[in-house]
Amino acid sequence: MGNIRNRYAIVGVGESERSRNSGKTPLQMALVAARNALNDAGLTAKDIDGFMSYNTGDSCPSHQLATYLGVRPKYAKDVMGGGSSTEMLIADAIGLIEAGMLNTVLIWRSMNGASGKKVGRGYDSNMLQAALDGGSFIIPYGSASPSQWFGMFATRHMHQTGITRKHLGHVCVDFYEHAQRNPKAFLYGKPLSMEEYMDTQYISYPFTKHDSCVELDEANAIIVTSAERAKNCKSRPVYIMGISARQCHPHSYYWSDLDQVASDYVAPEVYKSAGVKPEDIQVASIYDCFSWVVLRQLEAYGFAARGEVGDFVADGNLRMGGRLPSNTAGGMLSEGYTHGMNNVLEIVRQVRHEYKGTDRQVENCEIGICTGWAGPDMAGAMILRN
Repeated sequence: MGNIRNRYAIVGVGESERSRNSGKTPLQMALVAARNALNDAGLTAKDIDGFMSYNTGDSCPSHQLATYLGVRPKYAKDVMGGGSSTEMLIADAIGLIEAGMLNTVLIWRSMNGASGKKVGRGYDSNMLQAALDGGSFIIPYGSASPSQWFGMFATRHMHQTGITRKHLGHVCVDFYEHAQRNPKAFLYGKPLSMEEYMDTQYISYPFTKHDSCVELDEANAIIVTSAERAKNCKSRPVYIMGISARQCHPHSYYWSDLDQVASDYVAPEVYKSAGVKPEDIQVASIYDCFSWVVLRQLEAYGFAARGEVGDFVADGNLRMGGRLPSNTAGGMLSEGYTHGMNNVLEIVRQVRHEYKGTDRQVENCEIGICTGWAGPDMAGAMILRN
C-alpha cells in the first residue's frame, strides 16, 4: 500500500448489547450495531456504498444487512476470518476508496459467540479437524482447543524469557480493572485480584479462565471514508496514520522457527507507514484472545525488550497513568469478543477523547495503536490519531 497517511478516517463506531444469550440472530444484532455507527457518524444508510464483514461461518451476509438497512450496495464482501480481519478489511476499504470504486464503507462483525458457535468450546474433534487446516495431525494427540495451542507457544516463551504466571496475571488484573470503568463490559462489577487469579484452576497450562477471552453474543460496526468526506460527518474523525493489513509467518504446523511471530513483521511496516515510533504511542488496544498474546505483542511492537516484558506489565504500565494504557474498555478478556473489533471501537473513542472528564479517559492521548492477531502466523496493526 502506498502512502495513505491521514488521508482516510474512521467516522463512526457502534455496537449491540453484549450477553451470553441474546435471543437474537446475527442479522438483528448487526442492524443495531450498524445503526449506532451511522448515528455516531451522522450518516444515513444511503451514504454507505460498501459493506464488508468477517465471520467463521457464524453470521449473515453483508448483502442481507444492506438490504435490511434499505440500500443497494455497490460492493459487498464477506471473508472467512477472525483475529486481524478488522485491520485487513479497513485496508481493503481504503484501497477501494483510493481506486475510486467506493466512497464510504461499513465494516462489521456479528456473532452469537456464546449461545451459538463457540470458537473456544473445547474438545470437538469433528469441528476442529474440519475447521483447522492440518488439524488431523495434532488433534488425535490431544491438542484440540485454542487454549492448548496458544498455551504451548506461551510455555516455550515463558521458559526462554523468564515470564511467570504472575506476569500473565498482571495483564488480566489490569484489563479487568479497566472493565470496572465500562458499564458495557460483560465483566463490569466483577473485579479480579491477583490472589484470586493465582488461585484459579487451569483450563490448559498456563491459562485459567481469566487468561481467556469472554465469548459473547454481540455485534460491532465501523465506518471508514476519505479524510475529505470525513469533514462532513457529525463525529470527530479519527485519522488512519498507517496500517499493515495482514502479514504472515510460515504456517504454525510447518514452522522451523517457533520464536518468530507474524507481529514481528507487522511492527516495522506499521511504524514506517505512520511515521512514528513506539515511544510516540500513548494508548493501545492489543489483541488479547489470551493474556500471553498481549505480552508477546508488547515485545513485537517495541514497547518492551525481549526478556523485559514481564517487568513492564508488573510495573503497571498497562494501567491508567502507566506508560501504555491498554485495552481500556476491558479488552477481549473482560469487555467482549468479536475477534478484535471491539478493541478498535475503544481506541477510536479514546483518541476522540470521548471520556474526557472521567477516570476512563487516557490523558493527553493523541496517537494510538490497534493490533490484530489471527495467531502466531498471521497479524496486522494500524495507528490512529485525532
